[in-house]
Amino acid sequence: MNWVNLIQYLRDNMNLLKRALYLLMAATIIFDIFMPRHAAHFFGDKIPGFWSLFGLVCCVLLIRIMKGLSHTVLMKKEDYYE
Repeated sequence: MNWVNLIQYLRDNMNLLKRALYLLMAATIIFDIFMPRHAAHFFGDKIPGFWSLFGLVCCVLLIRIMKGLSHTVLMKKEDYYE
């Protein structure tokens, strides 16, 4: 299977890809919950799963903010250059 066929397969099965990625994110959070803790340096070190959830929330917020900024700053009207 070459790359083009793989990409086409993933585009055709988008729900499967989304479920697999959600499962991977959940597995990361569950893994972080059961990870042994050492000496806590920050307040989040004491809370199981905190840094995984923090990273996920920050990533989603960063994507949303940048998408909003790009639409307001970069996109121009159709007749902008006329």
